[in-house]
Amino acid sequence: MRAIPLLILLTCLAPLSTKAQKLEFNGEFLLFREAKTKQPVLIINDSLVYKGNAMKRIAFKHTDYPAKLQEYKFFNIGTKTYLVHEGCGPVLEYRNDSIVRIDNSFLHRNQFGAVRFVYNEEIYFYGGYGLFTFKNILTKYDFKTREWIEVRTFSEVPMETRESAFSYLINNDLYVFGGNTKDENKTQCGKQLDTTIWKLHLPTMKWTVKGRISGDSNLKCVENKLFNNNNQENLYFITDAYYEIFLNKNNIKKSELNFCPRIISNYFEGNNIICVIQNELNKNQYFTIFPINLAKGKLLGTYSFIVPLTPDYKITYILLCIVIVVLFFVLYFHEKITSKLKPFNGIHYNLQKELFLYKSKPISVFDEQEKRLLLYLLEQNNQFVSLNNLNQLFENSNQPETISATVKRREQTVSRLLAKVSKITGIDEKELIVERKNSEDKRIKDLKILPNLLKME
Repeated sequence: MRAIPLLILLTCLAPLSTKAQKLEFNGEFLLFREAKTKQPVLIINDSLVYKGNAMKRIAFKHTDYPAKLQEYKFFNIGTKTYLVHEGCGPVLEYRNDSIVRIDNSFLHRNQFGAVRFVYNEEIYFYGGYGLFTFKNILTKYDFKTREWIEVRTFSEVPMETRESAFSYLINNDLYVFGGNTKDENKTQCGKQLDTTIWKLHLPTMKWTVKGRISGDSNLKCVENKLFNNNNQENLYFITDAYYEIFLNKNNIKKSELNFCPRIISNYFEGNNIICVIQNELNKNQYFTIFPINLAKGKLLGTYSFIVPLTPDYKITYILLCIVIVVLFFVLYFHEKITSKLKPFNGIHYNLQKELFLYKSKPISVFDEQEKRLLLYLLEQNNQFVSLNNLNQLFENSNQPETISATVKRREQTVSRLLAKVSKITGIDEKELIVERKNSEDKRIKDLKILPNLLKME
């Protein structure tokens, strides 16, 4: 039975051989539409270039560029074609059958899977994943400075970070839904987001909740193949069924799926998909063109696309935010008040009298070296200090000596100080010192001596 869809596919694609030559190949590739000629361009293994529906080979001319072309996404702005690295950063221009780098940036590798779009002839990346974090930032390429900048956005409702989201742009509004976000259970690929649809009004850069995807059609915005045409008039989801989403009419038409070849890369030209397909038998790839409606079968139903959220949904969000803010302030002030009421069981240093005190009584047992160490610790404000930095407190300036002599004097002073403070405060010596390895040199120890037991007044 599985052979039938393949036969249908071959039968449907056979009449198209007059439109496009079948170019079969292996390896990495980049497929894009040249804005000036409106022709497809296919670059294989960063060395072979083919152009036009007939895939005529042309010379590969280029300046230096980072990474591989397979990692770039194309943007058409007017009659110009730009290639931008999928992780954000480098920007190339395809002009006169040549690739020229035009940016002053670098490989960000910070927004993989971002929503990419063009607005007012400028290139934007929203969200994405990189440096071990999911993002909800909006960045824009500045053609004047040839650098990327972050664009500030606003939202009254907390918005999730996301990558691999679906999107479409209508006039001044960007709609975003689906994708993945951070999974608190540490799932490597993150967790799938719900069907809430967000709208970013680009003139004001304000996010609002538009609604959610209607559940009547059983369309899920995760693990589906989305085909988005360049005109933004409609969307196509091809999964267990064939979905046509008419954005202006706000409805979904669900049909049976005749077939769905394994499309690796594609873009739309009219109602045709310009694409690279993988042959399931020999795993080779080939370039072809076919009408999207060839995949459509019998109509199963028409449904709404976006349905409004209930008022309770928004109220719940707002109340949750208020509760979180109030709880934060309660905990913050409780900690402040508790810390003030709790008696300080440590050593005070009276700066005016130059005296060390415990429970308002002078301490007379510290020698000069111990006092010098205590004053140094007060300057560090309860921070970790390096053993190497402590050595300078115990060097004998009157006569030269070995480092081992300095270290021995330091260790004896620290040991005496801990014993005296333990006897004064009743705190065990083990609790009077905290150790860790130095962040720059693991062979060196950092110490926090008398943690939270020293104050200056």
